[in-house]
Formats: sequence, structure tokens, C-alpha cells
Amino acid sequence: MTIVVAPPARYSVTEGNVATRVPAHRDRGASEDIRDRRRPRGTLSLVAIAVVVLAVVGVLGWDITGGKLLVMETPSMCPTVCVGSLVADRPLVGSVHVGELITFYPPNTRAETYTHEVSHIFANGMIQTRGVGNPQHDPWLITRSDIVGRATFSVWGLGWAFKALPLLAVGVMAWVLARPWVAARSRRAWDTGWATILVALPIWMLHPLVQATVISSAVDPAHPHWARVSVVNTGILPVTFHISGGTSVAHVASTGRALVSGPTSANGPLVVHQIVSLSWWGWAIAALLVLSPLAGYLWHAWRDNDVIPEVDSNRIDSTDLGRLLADLDGTGGLGPVLANRSAG
Repeated sequence: MTIVVAPPARYSVTEGNVATRVPAHRDRGASEDIRDRRRPRGTLSLVAIAVVVLAVVGVLGWDITGGKLLVMETPSMCPTVCVGSLVADRPLVGSVHVGELITFYPPNTRAETYTHEVSHIFANGMIQTRGVGNPQHDPWLITRSDIVGRATFSVWGLGWAFKALPLLAVGVMAWVLARPWVAARSRRAWDTGWATILVALPIWMLHPLVQATVISSAVDPAHPHWARVSVVNTGILPVTFHISGGTSVAHVASTGRALVSGPTSANGPLVVHQIVSLSWWGWAIAALLVLSPLAGYLWHAWRDNDVIPEVDSNRIDSTDLGRLLADLDGTGGLGPVLANRSAG
């Protein structure tokens, strides 16, 4: 006589020997293939691949068609085109006009480029430029041959992602190529870890969140032995600027300027401090973004913890059968569990 265990809906038995427990909140889907449903799909890695591939294709396509993508590195054009903005240039066609943005080489050098506003065009064709954030003209005149292109548009903040693109491309390639060698049960943790690294590493290397640049300083006429400093927030987050023993300006938005002053010291330079200035909901969002990878990992770990070890029904002994029946009885009643069948 052979004993056949016919489990209720909470258990799924395959033709050999496997009994796999289904959590109570999945009872309605007892007919689903649980193993396939639990297998990590790699959706996160596919999304990362798609984003990087589209970015690379976009950059190469813009370059092939004659364009040029640049990242603003200095605050001379704040707030119009501030630090971290992506500037998209096209080859210069037609006349140059006062007020438009052009990218050019300074005279006698090809080592660096500037993207500034055309401030004046002389009768002999010489062009004068200036930064929007600087009331004074640039200390040079350029010709049409010095112009790299005309700025067609700019996107604030996207320049940081453009600078990180080579690092992201290498990271995603390593992530995807190594993923097949990771055990299936560990792939969610692998994906979450790599996604976290690819976000945290560029932030750590490029420092896009909190930055500032002093653009001018002068003696403060209202306070003897004080200096007055003009500083611009070139980071992404809003900040508060202050000088020890001096004034402070709170909640300066990205690309915004502030004028702070404080006592000078013979022991060292005047130091302008900056502190992240977020509202309560801003801090709540920041905490959510930081903790979301850990929360996702814990959620998947809890959800996948319902799988019990496989049971070989051909080699089950009385002790194992007793434990299995006790487990079944504790999860909703036995019902018609045992069926006696003659061995022949």
C-alpha cells in the first residue's frame, strides 16, 4: 500500500517529490508556476541598460550631425546657464547677433572653451562677449573663426549626468556581464547593490548636490575690518550661506546668489560656510531616497522567506509525514488528505 499526500490549496505538489509552500496572501493563484513567479526578472538591470544606451546613442547622434555637447563649469553665466548645465551647440550658420549665446575659444588658445553672451559687435567684425553674471566685458575680442558653435538650448543639472556617463556605462556593463554568474536567489541583492553604487559613486566623485563659488569680494564699507563676499550656489540643493561672526543668508536656491559679510582675520582667509537648507518635506524625500534600496531589499527578503525546503515524497518517513501533516493542519485543516491506494 502506498500513501499519497494530497495537500490542500496551500501546497503545490509536482509529479516527483516537491511540496512548495505558498504564502496565504497568494492562495488565489495556486495554479501559477510559483518557481517562475519568484525568479528574479532583472528588470532593474534592463532599465539601466536602456537608459545608458539611449544616452550614448543621443550623444553620438548629436555629435555625428555636427553638434557639440558641453558642460558649464563656472558660474559666469548664472543664473541663465549655471554650473552643471548641459549646453547643446550647433555649428554657426548666418550672422552673429547681440544677446545670443555662443561657444568660442579665447584668442591664441584652443585649450578651453567659453559659452558667453555676445555683448557687442564692432564694425570691423570683432566680437565682444561677457558672462551674464558678470557686468564687465570679457578681456578679449574674438573673431568668427574663434566660434565653436551657437548654443541652441541648455538643460540645468543634466551636465552632471553627462559627465558621469562614461562611469555609468562601464558600471552597467560590469553589472550585466557578471549577473549570470550570481546565484538566482542573490540577484535581487546584486541588482539593488549595483543600482545603489551607480547612483552614489557619481555623487561622491562629482559633488553635484552642494557646491558654491565666490565670484567677488570687497571691503565692507559699513563695518570696519569686514569683507563683503558675493557667492553663488552652484549645487543642486538649496543652502544657507553664513560667515562666522558675520551675516547669513538662508535658503538660497540652486543658481541663486547671496551677499554675506563678516570680520576679516590676519590668521587666514575669510571662510564662507554652506549648509543644506531643506524644508521638512524635502528632508522626508531625501530620507526616502536614501532608505529605499534597503527597504526594497528587506521587502523582497521577507516575501521570499515563505519557501520551505523541498520534500521527497518517495523517501518520506513517518516522522517527516507527521511534521508535514501537523503543518497542514495548522494552516487551514486537513480535509481529505490521505488516500489509500492498493499496491497491486
